[in-house]
Amino acid sequence: MENSTMVVTRKIQLMIDSEDREVVKNAIDQLYNWQWICFRAANTIMSHHFVQERVKDFFYLTEDIKLKIADEKKEANGILKSSRQNTTYRLLFNHFKGQIPANILSNLNNTLISNFNKEKDAYWKGEKSLRNYKRNIPLPFGAEVISKLTRAVDNKNFTFRLFQIPFRTYLGKDRSDKKAMFDKVISGALKLCASHIQLDRGKIFLLAAMRIEKEYHVLDPTIIAEASLSIEHPVTVKVGSQEYAIGNKEEFLHRRLAIQAAVNRVKKAVILTAVDMEERRK
Repeated sequence: MENSTMVVTRKIQLMIDSEDREVVKNAIDQLYNWQWICFRAANTIMSHHFVQERVKDFFYLTEDIKLKIADEKKEANGILKSSRQNTTYRLLFNHFKGQIPANILSNLNNTLISNFNKEKDAYWKGEKSLRNYKRNIPLPFGAEVISKLTRAVDNKNFTFRLFQIPFRTYLGKDRSDKKAMFDKVISGALKLCASHIQLDRGKIFLLAAMRIEKEYHVLDPTIIAEASLSIEHPVTVKVGSQEYAIGNKEEFLHRRLAIQAAVNRVKKAVILTAVDMEERRK
């Protein structure tokens, strides 16, 4: 039976909700420290589960080593003191205890193991390489750790606390459904799922995952969307009197300038090569 709901993600910029610069600095430093720990933890999780899955191939181990990687309480020849999923969580908890909220480690562990189990057949066939996580990895957390979610004083944004850090959204000229969705979360009409905090170039973003009912639409052939290329945005879509920009203006400008610079470098290189060849002929 087809699921009637789906999970959607909204990217929302966040600010530290404090006028005290010291509080803001400490909060940002804390987030970056947690991100560094998640980066180390993520690669540790993948490495350990890869080894656990393939330990039977380690023919150079002694006969005293049992090759059945399973919980010793559930399997006769099991050699693990707990379930596979719990092994890496306990490892991380013991190693990073007191340095990062356990909720982040738990959600990171669950997410990565789920990804590993989905892709492990492709690993063995050589179709995929083991995932390698970078330092900009988002911080996962469960929805239950968000508290005091409410409208801000300006009535345009929202404030909440996450691991006792005060946050305030920055929606700007929000033309999407972010504000309406947050109102529904507050009222209980929508459920907030496990989400992420992303740190990107000094900015903080909430990748809010929400479970919504699927909508089924019947297309109206009389409504026409006209798409055109734009100088400021990658694509501009016009529907009736409404116009929408697809893509980020700043990122688009950055990429255009980078391409122009690359083209100019190639042109200069071609000219220099032609001059050099001409001199050699002489």
